Amino acid sequence: MALTRAELLRLTAPLKTPFYLYDLDGLRGRIEKFTAELPAGSRCHFAMKANNNLHVLNVVRECGLGADVVSAGEMRLAIDQAGFSPRDVIFSGVGKTAEEIQFALKCDIEQINVESLGELKRIAKIAAEQKKKARIALRMNPDVDVDTHPYIRTGFRDNKFGLDFGAVPEILRILKTSTAHVELQGLTLHIGSQIRDVEPFALAIRKTLDLYHELTASGFALKTFDVGGGLGIDYLSKDLAGDENTITSYGRILCEIFEPELKSKAVECLYLEPGRILVARFGFLVCEVQYVKRTPYKNFAIVDSGMHHLIRPALYEAHHRIKLLRESKAPTEVFDVVGPICESADILGLERVLPSDVDSGDRLVIYDAGAYGSVMASDYNLRERPADYAVERGALRE
Repeated sequence: MALTRAELLRLTAPLKTPFYLYDLDGLRGRIEKFTAELPAGSRCHFAMKANNNLHVLNVVRECGLGADVVSAGEMRLAIDQAGFSPRDVIFSGVGKTAEEIQFALKCDIEQINVESLGELKRIAKIAAEQKKKARIALRMNPDVDVDTHPYIRTGFRDNKFGLDFGAVPEILRILKTSTAHVELQGLTLHIGSQIRDVEPFALAIRKTLDLYHELTASGFALKTFDVGGGLGIDYLSKDLAGDENTITSYGRILCEIFEPELKSKAVECLYLEPGRILVARFGFLVCEVQYVKRTPYKNFAIVDSGMHHLIRPALYEAHHRIKLLRESKAPTEVFDVVGPICESADILGLERVLPSDVDSGDRLVIYDAGAYGSVMASDYNLRERPADYAVERGALRE
């Protein structure tokens, strides 16, 4: 159960807007629900690109999850500040620099997910120079189209992510000349983000699993199969039960595919990298109305937050539910909720129904902002970034 508006109002009244607030109890419950649906032998690594708040990461770690990182900065935060063991860290990302690979090898993290032939060659070279052995998984591009925004679709042939199946012979040639310093321990995939239909996951997994079996039959001692993340939520609805139904359907497919693989030890460990599905519902962006502007064409609620704090509506035309934080019995009107940035794209919500008595000084709450919110904030126009707070067992934490 996520925090109610009344609870948000009571807890945050003393705080200066704008700010993000994370419901740690709700997050903990969601993690427990997600992991309970997985086959035995699964290991989750939280996708830190979705949310890197330390309170959130501490709950993630306490719940037994590892970390999926996409930069040296996230790796340092995970290991040095959030307390993750390096062996609980997976390094993803399409553009790893030499310095980042060197750092990953120095930390001795669990797995580097390789996205290109050039990256594989670079890892082999750096590992040889450091006299280390890199544990890698090949991120395959299964060429599966999904119904999501094109900017967050990552498993289709037109996308920059992953290795084409046609590159396998050259991959094997490189690996066979690098056995002293590169250990291929698994395959991985990630087909996109904000996906709610579980069937494309099954298609991509089965296609990549066929390659996994081919590689093991040819002598590679693979151990891990990594299905990535990408499971989404319904941003139009507040129905948490709908999320849980999606999680159950997703878990059912994973059990169907992997329970025989795990039982036979063909796959020793199933890796997952969930992000949004765990944390999105349990983050709130609270802002204050500065002006209410009515024109012959439309009404605007101009607030002290905007695309510099939550870029998803501007970048993806994403929808977030927006409500007046206080109670009101006034009739409703339609408003565009917009920010102070000098861009017409600075929109938090178009045509939102709000009480007609909304006025300067009122607070609005933007829901489902726990994923890809604060982590994508900027100081555009030299405006300050929002503060981050968390609440756990009724107590506010900074």
